[in-house]
Amino acid sequence: MLFNSAKARLSQIYFSYFTIIGVVSHYLGFYLDSLQLPATTIGSILAVMTIGRIIGPSTWAHLPWLKQNTHLRIQLGSLLALLFFCLLLFKQNTLFIYFALGGFAFFWSAVLPQIETLTQAKLKGNASAYSMVRLWGSISFILFVVIAGWSFEQYGVTYTIEYLTIALLIILLLNSLRLPQLKVSKKQCDTEPAKPFKQLLKQKHIIAFLVCATLLQFSFAPYYGFFSIYMNDLGYSGYQTGMFISVGVLAEIIVFIYAGKIVKQFSLHHLIAFCLALTAVRWLTLNLFAEQVLLLILIQTIHAFSYGLFHVCAQKFMHNEFSGEALAKGQAFYLSVSYGVGGALGAWCAGWGWHLIYDATYYFAAAFALIGAMVALMAKDATTR
Repeated sequence: MLFNSAKARLSQIYFSYFTIIGVVSHYLGFYLDSLQLPATTIGSILAVMTIGRIIGPSTWAHLPWLKQNTHLRIQLGSLLALLFFCLLLFKQNTLFIYFALGGFAFFWSAVLPQIETLTQAKLKGNASAYSMVRLWGSISFILFVVIAGWSFEQYGVTYTIEYLTIALLIILLLNSLRLPQLKVSKKQCDTEPAKPFKQLLKQKHIIAFLVCATLLQFSFAPYYGFFSIYMNDLGYSGYQTGMFISVGVLAEIIVFIYAGKIVKQFSLHHLIAFCLALTAVRWLTLNLFAEQVLLLILIQTIHAFSYGLFHVCAQKFMHNEFSGEALAKGQAFYLSVSYGVGGALGAWCAGWGWHLIYDATYYFAAAFALIGAMVALMAKDATTR
């Protein structure tokens, strides 16, 4: 049956994983704000969560008893992420919130690189096939961004974030039990990558890629942490905020459909530079024109490149440069450095930036994205093959 095919099961795990991102990534700052926490504390909590992203993926990928067991990594990580998030139902003070969300971020972030590794291995690095599987994550994201925004109006921010996220984590856990198996020969298992993992990380074009990815995630921090608060301050409702976010993800879905063809026609470092340059434009204009609805909608469509096309390029890069067990470690390291280090530093800086200079924080986000574009342009492309 089509529902039980390998691609369908991979699509389902992306669908369920990104429903949670749709609720948590944009609205968690709003949730913490609803608990009457100051901006600096919100930034610190978000930073702790992204620190979990730094150590979570790499720790999970290197555990000896989970070695070469991608399915167990995904299933156990999903279960522990659920248990930690449930602790928010018994929150007593700010320190408890740090503990619950920090633990959730550690295990939840450890799941994604394993999903990406399994998908790349199953699809054998086919960018077009990957895009069609991955777009289901974007579809679920856009769906639950809207549902969460509507639920805010009906049931309140606190109730929605806590109970909806728990329900979605349960669905993620169930889908993790249905993942397709990999048929890997003993010869493939014994094959070592051309170069040791640590030696791969010393190559200049790989370092340049990691720098670009980290700067991109650093620039995203004010958007992830404070966009919903920014929209609320400008007088937009929770439903309207959800619709604005959804516009960007809808554009992202369209790009996913054509990303495989785009990646084949242009070099990866030029595409990465292009995505980062457009992201700089996005943050600059978000600061200047957020009160104008039509321009805000146009600005949000840039998300197709800021996230969608960049993500496909990143996965193609990872498949080109890493293989075998090194791919799982590479995926973990990539997410730890970019989403972890970049996200943590970005969240901390965004918290203080929002406290001191408010929406002008987006000017600095634009500057870091532009620096990333310059790094990509100067990097030698060794990945088009």
